Amino acid sequence: MSPNTAVRRLIRSRPFRDAATSSGAVADFARGYVAGFTVSELVPVAEKLRGQGLLLSLAYQSAPGHEAATFDQLVQALTALGDGAAGTELSVRPSALAPGSDAARASRLTELCAVARGVGAVVTLEMERSEDYERTLRLWEGVRDDETTLGLTLPVDVRRAESDAQALAATGARLRLCVGSYPVPRRRGYQSEQDKLLALVRCLRAVMEGGGYAMLASHEPTIIAITQELGRRSGLAPDAFEFQMYYGVRPLEQRRLVDIGYRSRAYLPFGPGWFDYLTHRVAARPRTIYSFLRAMQDKR
Repeated sequence: MSPNTAVRRLIRSRPFRDAATSSGAVADFARGYVAGFTVSELVPVAEKLRGQGLLLSLAYQSAPGHEAATFDQLVQALTALGDGAAGTELSVRPSALAPGSDAARASRLTELCAVARGVGAVVTLEMERSEDYERTLRLWEGVRDDETTLGLTLPVDVRRAESDAQALAATGARLRLCVGSYPVPRRRGYQSEQDKLLALVRCLRAVMEGGGYAMLASHEPTIIAITQELGRRSGLAPDAFEFQMYYGVRPLEQRRLVDIGYRSRAYLPFGPGWFDYLTHRVAARPRTIYSFLRAMQDKR
């Protein structure tokens, strides 16, 4: 077992959770990557980032077993932002929309899109496990028939994402392109980091040259530079696509992109489920694991 794998198992264990959630140092560490544990804590963070020219993507992190609170919390966040809600994106997982049937989820997603549209915001549907890929795609297609600004996340490590990106771009869709954070079986997805990044570039080209609105969700400098070059070669204006990055990750680069005329959006997780969010992201990015563990040892 590799050291990173062992540490991933550690941070997902119950004893570690209990110790971490009672540690003020870990909560302080989390605030570098989570925009608040409540809506009231989110607002000043959001206002500061907007003042720097960044766009926002709000992602509510519910407490375990309380996913049903997601809708109300996102609506409350839009209300609390006031005029600052215009241009904001709401990022939502299918499992957080409603329990049970796809019909119930579609109804809730349609309702959320209507609320967002009323204040000049948009909604983007996230992908979860690779085995739910087709189901999520069908959900998005059904709602987007009426809600044309509804965006979709395509994890490019799923092999079929490239053909889907090409087909959906032709409809003018908003497509968030990323290397997924959920494992994909070998028969359905790419395994090496190089293959994943190559797939990301192919999907970017398909969307940017095919009439879609590309939202690059990556922090990799090379991929960011390639996206800029694809935009130039495709004759796209700087506001015809955008860059998305996690709150707290490469903040100077996020602002640099704004300064040179690009649309740069910060993904802002907030809510009581901050620990699960943090461990999921830490496990997906080994370079942050040891910073997380150091926070656990901090007795301040």
